[in-house]
Amino acid sequence: MHDVDIRRLTATRDATFESFDRGAFGSSLGSSVRSLTNAQLALAASAVLFVLGAWPVLTVDIPPLQDLPNHLATISILDRPEQYPEFVFNGFLKTNAALFTWLYGVGRLVGAVAAARLFLVMVLATNALVFPRFVLELATGSLRERRGKMLVATLFAVPMIHNWFVSMGMLDFALGVPLSMTLLILLNRQKAAPTLLRGLAIAVTALLTWYAHAFALIVVHLLVTLEVLFPAGARAALDEVRHEPASTWLGARWRTLVKIGVPLLPTTALCLGSIFRQLTEPTGAMSGYVSVHTLLPAWELVYNLWAEWMYGFTWLSLSTLVMALALAAYAWKNRRDRPAFFSPLTVAVLLAMYTFAPYIATNWFHVNSRFTPYLWLAALLRVPARMPRRFAVGLAVCGLLYSASMGIDYVRLDRDRARFTAGMAAVPDGARLLPLLFRRQETSENTRSLQHAWGFYVTEKHTSAPLLFAHSKSFPLTYSAPPPVRFNHLVLESFAPNMSSANWMCDQLRNGGIVVDDCQAEYQTRWAEFWREATPLYDHILTWDASPEALALVPSDYRPTFREDKLIIWERTSAPAELSEGFAPRASRAASSEVLARAHR
Repeated sequence: MHDVDIRRLTATRDATFESFDRGAFGSSLGSSVRSLTNAQLALAASAVLFVLGAWPVLTVDIPPLQDLPNHLATISILDRPEQYPEFVFNGFLKTNAALFTWLYGVGRLVGAVAAARLFLVMVLATNALVFPRFVLELATGSLRERRGKMLVATLFAVPMIHNWFVSMGMLDFALGVPLSMTLLILLNRQKAAPTLLRGLAIAVTALLTWYAHAFALIVVHLLVTLEVLFPAGARAALDEVRHEPASTWLGARWRTLVKIGVPLLPTTALCLGSIFRQLTEPTGAMSGYVSVHTLLPAWELVYNLWAEWMYGFTWLSLSTLVMALALAAYAWKNRRDRPAFFSPLTVAVLLAMYTFAPYIATNWFHVNSRFTPYLWLAALLRVPARMPRRFAVGLAVCGLLYSASMGIDYVRLDRDRARFTAGMAAVPDGARLLPLLFRRQETSENTRSLQHAWGFYVTEKHTSAPLLFAHSKSFPLTYSAPPPVRFNHLVLESFAPNMSSANWMCDQLRNGGIVVDDCQAEYQTRWAEFWREATPLYDHILTWDASPEALALVPSDYRPTFREDKLIIWERTSAPAELSEGFAPRASRAASSEVLARAHR
């Protein structure tokens, strides 16, 4: 009789769990999931994240990442330095160099494009491996609750694997984020149980993080500083100061600092050096006298929190907005949670840094956006241990839609690349090619996927590279001497888009408080000045999506040799010494139409 009661109670308990599992997702796990170890469960979550984030890479030969063609052009130039005396090599022993070192080294074995694909897969795999473990290790609650939170966070993390920084081709920073997360995991373990071996692992991981991107390591230093000073929050720290002897308070802070601060000391010096180098970068002519300080309005800050982390290439990935709003709601609901390194005070500091840091500082772009990943990590650590099953299914569908949209957009953006590079055969090897892109994106809405597509002409035909990243010593190559200001890449890449038409040019001038009486005459004058300097320097021109008004002002020294879709390749017909003295534009739109007709033939 007693055995029958036990079996009946066991059956009732199992039925209760089964019924509860049908209604919730997270800590109330099925028996098969409960039997997995932490490592096995994390690995299963990582496998799902990796497949959903990485499969689009298989659909194309060259990933459509915005900055990638520029980086590939850099590697091509490094292989032929004698052909590019306008650039000088800066070496690889510095931060923000992981991608270039990989492309240069591995590219010699498998080719630069294959090396780029492998690096991209490595970034995606690192993200997929680290995100579940990050939540399992740093979230609050019992082990069972943290396992549930890890599974819930996995649903939200799908668009964070192939995130916006990956789509932008900012792969060094994209790698620095998961490396910094790994560093925080190690630091959390070291704080609980310090060992010499783990201290060495922290030092090595910090060095790798710095080599990928110093900004990620600087954020870690900020988080560690706040964790040391305010381990239980600002209010608790003030109470300690009031009610405990100063020696007790300082002693506790010192012990924590020794545990997690000492292993970081070697890379602390590297971070300080990187900051000093950034602040003392040459300005003026080396950067084309471009010095911009842009703070974003509130609405754009809110938009960028989503768009510059979870939004993909096009509106097809709009499902991530639902995921972002849901995750933000959970983060607010559980805002008083105190996960390691991400207390409410720390989140407030990160949010303040994101809000008040500039979007552009001098010639450094997307500055405040680099705090975005860490704000979302703080949100991930505040997800519940379980959620309604229907909500979980909805999030899973949103994640699948995002993954599918990335695969579709990979193919669509690759077609844009094929259209842009269709004129490759019309460009001779070693040509002095000047790219003029009047529109820098086609299919993509959240990246300028064609902005650096000229780089494929450098890698295939070893053409000139006037738009190469070369104004800063943070890049492998810099200008050996400042180029003419209008041909500095920071200036040149904005010239064609702003000179598409006279009306557009004058609108931009009026926005800056400059009024032009005769807009058409000013437009022609500015183009005349540009062509007067450009024609002796460049024997081939690439125009993409140029307006008839701009095409009519191309000098008669150039003739079109290829035209397809929005692409025209122009060849200079006169040697530099034979160029016409005055500016001889194609006088009218009719003449421009004839040019296009001849190019088409």
